[in-house]
Amino acid sequence: MTNAKAPFYLVGSIHALSKKDYPLPEPYAIALNNSNRFVFEFDPTRHAEFEKKFEAAAKYPRGQDICSKIHPALLTWLRKNMFTIMPQGRGGNGESLASFDSQLRYKPWWIAQHLAAPASYSKTSASHGLDNYFVDNAIRTRKEIAGLESDNEHVAVMGGLSDHDGEFMLQDALSQPNGGATEFGRMYKAWRKGDTNALWAGDAGLRTKEPGIAARFVGDRNVRWVPRIEAELKTGKPTAVVAGALHFSGPHSVIMLLQKRGYLIEQL
Repeated sequence: MTNAKAPFYLVGSIHALSKKDYPLPEPYAIALNNSNRFVFEFDPTRHAEFEKKFEAAAKYPRGQDICSKIHPALLTWLRKNMFTIMPQGRGGNGESLASFDSQLRYKPWWIAQHLAAPASYSKTSASHGLDNYFVDNAIRTRKEIAGLESDNEHVAVMGGLSDHDGEFMLQDALSQPNGGATEFGRMYKAWRKGDTNALWAGDAGLRTKEPGIAARFVGDRNVRWVPRIEAELKTGKPTAVVAGALHFSGPHSVIMLLQKRGYLIEQL
């Protein structure tokens, strides 16, 4: 941000990386070294509370389960093919699973995220993701940490999905178990180059098929975040806002919304 009172950075993150991706390009070091405050999508110091609420949001209330929430053909397929999705027979928390029926209380989006999606990140890890790298640095250097969303708001991004939308996510994840890794590779290359146009193009499929879900994940959150980012700007503290790179891509990005408010932004 070139017309801010103090150094202010918008840091486009990719949530899963490998050790070989470090050291990061120089602009990330600049943001780390010149910032006294780091603002993430949600406050990572509340991760334990978030995980507990996220797990609760992933389950149907007692007396309900996925059987009546998704198409019968999909339920039958899952029962027959669960270990094709999960070759190691492990759930999202690492527990050993005897059958798909042991997961019946979980919602479709949780199954998509924890049973199918991990194949996309087979060579990377969230533990090495850029977010965690910045969090660890901030804690080690005793700098301020905050979030753009409360833990409840962050849980609701996924937890508030309808059964219809959750089923779409599950079907989509299952339709491209290998293609997911290919898509992640394309997005990774775009991120590494700082190519926001390619990042935006990479999300075109979801925007076309389910614009409501795409808006829920990115566009709607951008709108909510901008006043909060502006409040951070007005503090005059050297700050880095760290969020998924897609939030800084496209015509409705955080960058575009801030520019409409008169802020000048340039890419390092």
